[in-house]
Amino acid sequence: MLPRLPRPRPVTLWTLQVSGGPVPRWALIPAVVLGFLMPAGSGTAEVLAESVPAATVHSAAIHAATVPADTIPTDTLPTAPIPLRGVVVNILRSPIQVDRAPFAVSAIQDEILRRGRSASSIEEALHGLPGVQVQNRFNDAVGEQISIRGFGARSGFGVRGIHVVVDGIPATLPDGQSSLDHLDLGSLGRVEALRGPGAALYGNAAGGVLTFESRAPSDARIRQEVRLVQGDHGMNRLQSTTSGTVGTQQYLVSLSRYDWDGFRTRIGGDPDEVYGTTRREQVNATLTSPLLGGELRLVANHLDLAAQNPGSLNRTDLELWDRRAFPGSVNQGTRKDVTQSQAGLTWKGPVGERELELATYGVVRDLVNPIPSAVVAVDRQAGGVRAILRTRQISPVGTIWWAAGFESSLQVDDRLNFTNSGGTRGTLTLDQRERVLGGAIFIQALLPINEVVDVMTGLRYDRIGFSVTDRMPRGPDDPVGTGSRTLDSASPSFGIHAAFSRAFGAYVNLSTAFETPTTTELSNRPDGAGGFNPELEPQVGITGELGARGLLGEMAAWELAFFHTVLYNELVPFEVEDAPGRRYFRNSGRSGRDGVEGTLQVSPSRWFQTRLTLSTNRAQFRNYAVGETDYSGNRVPGIAPYRGEGILRLGPGSWFAELRGEAMAAIPANDANDPEAEAPSRQLVDVRAGANEVNLLGLRLSPFVGVTNVFDTAYTSSVSVNAFGGRFYEPGPGRSVYLGASLAVQY
Repeated sequence: MLPRLPRPRPVTLWTLQVSGGPVPRWALIPAVVLGFLMPAGSGTAEVLAESVPAATVHSAAIHAATVPADTIPTDTLPTAPIPLRGVVVNILRSPIQVDRAPFAVSAIQDEILRRGRSASSIEEALHGLPGVQVQNRFNDAVGEQISIRGFGARSGFGVRGIHVVVDGIPATLPDGQSSLDHLDLGSLGRVEALRGPGAALYGNAAGGVLTFESRAPSDARIRQEVRLVQGDHGMNRLQSTTSGTVGTQQYLVSLSRYDWDGFRTRIGGDPDEVYGTTRREQVNATLTSPLLGGELRLVANHLDLAAQNPGSLNRTDLELWDRRAFPGSVNQGTRKDVTQSQAGLTWKGPVGERELELATYGVVRDLVNPIPSAVVAVDRQAGGVRAILRTRQISPVGTIWWAAGFESSLQVDDRLNFTNSGGTRGTLTLDQRERVLGGAIFIQALLPINEVVDVMTGLRYDRIGFSVTDRMPRGPDDPVGTGSRTLDSASPSFGIHAAFSRAFGAYVNLSTAFETPTTTELSNRPDGAGGFNPELEPQVGITGELGARGLLGEMAAWELAFFHTVLYNELVPFEVEDAPGRRYFRNSGRSGRDGVEGTLQVSPSRWFQTRLTLSTNRAQFRNYAVGETDYSGNRVPGIAPYRGEGILRLGPGSWFAELRGEAMAAIPANDANDPEAEAPSRQLVDVRAGANEVNLLGLRLSPFVGVTNVFDTAYTSSVSVNAFGGRFYEPGPGRSVYLGASLAVQY
């Protein structure tokens, strides 16, 4: 037997500070940092955790047998529901079984992501995740609004408040803004979610974390698949995916084109004349190869997107026009034209008795974005590097591992603003170069206390420098917008998991979040001046969470979590009369969120599975006033207080079917919580069915059909928080049908 390791040193109390404004200090958050003091272990750096019952995962992940973790696949699951192997996730920066994690984590597998999906929306890929709210705007010019426990609900476009990683490349830039335009939904193979703050692991804008991975290449020498989906509103998606294994190399190349006419019609025009079309062309490629005893992976993709923005409506117009486009958006030609190319290189392998992961990436993006009040043009270049060193130690009470590393990233934006003259560039109003340089160091450890209790702890320090150079011609009395700001934060986290039995485990954690304003938010100044808004401060917060997971016999699994979050300087969007459609930001004083997330999954046989989720979120301003108006006690807009979802799946086998229902409570749309400024509650039902790889003359045919909004419900799909003129609402489409099929051959 190995000698017992000495107990860790006494815990250290850390403080969290953000420079640039009066922010309260955090204390009394234990952060046990002992990795560098620990002797090196033997073997690889992969966690060889002893198996305990698996937590609920978005697949039939009910676990009733002990399985060594070194035999656990990370991408697929057996089809029989009992027994099943535990699911391993990497979202906590090191491999760990879901059921051993002292944080709320979830995973969605390849089979669920592909079966009968149209691959037209990220919302499809996130179905069934508790605490994750997706407001699908059906508007590719601004993208879906994704929030985790309310983080991200303020987003007017793109993703805010959530850290996103795609195939190991950060989709979240150093200033905290994320874009998922380039995500290839047709070749998506896995989604992992960390529900709750993850700043100790990922830094800025990590109120929650989502990681997306392309599917694993085929084991055959070559597999060629063509997939076609056609549906209502002119939807047409064609994708070609080629993958295979040649010797020790694996490859995947995906080419796709997506067209959608939209459903928002023009006012005063032909009823069939729509405004809201989308054209998207994508290339996504991965290549893996062994190198120096490890694995080298290359990821590259390219996007060309053109999408019209039909805009949001006020309540009167929504009731009068139903699903019409906003006339001001049509007249001003609001849209988004973007091209983006990026590439990343990752190597993971042994260094002595430890494991080292090195990564680097680069992104080039060209954006032209007419909005009602301006034409915004941004040329962006970004890139970064990451290094993580991991090791493990086998002790009598379990596996100890630690990870330490650093990250550095750079973002350079050349930003031009023009007046909008019917969708074309008018007078130049802003010309500046923005530069963001971020750096971070972090350490993380998993420490078994005894055979029952594990402790996971981490600490990260981020320092982000913003600078701007004003290139506009200025008179002697005009203020120059050139300047800089530096924001930094120390983010600790601490979690305890107790496996009381093979069928029941509980955890408790404390974790932190911080979120800087993005360059867009800093540049959008209500006074119209150049440079960065000097009054806008970072948003910081702390979350406590108590959760449990367990089994009900051998056919059901459940998960329950309660969280409490306190936020300071919450970033709140608003609009002004002189620039409708343009979003500005201010800080609230203090706000809080309390919620419960519950999941029940029942799988009585391999052919039948049902999954029920319920999420609540009581989000309120605790201390927030604008001028003489006090909003304290009001609900935070954009966040649904209740949301439930039920999914019934039949199959897999030669065929499959799925029935999904969603119910969401009314959502407040402005800080004042005016009764007329509320998106009504909604109930939606979707259904899909199809066949799995029918043999057709040696080819593998998989036809499918789907119907969304089965009962043709009129509803608000998305809320634009604090929009001027009461234009809070974006309507969703009525009943829509799509048909699709994939045809595959492999050698």
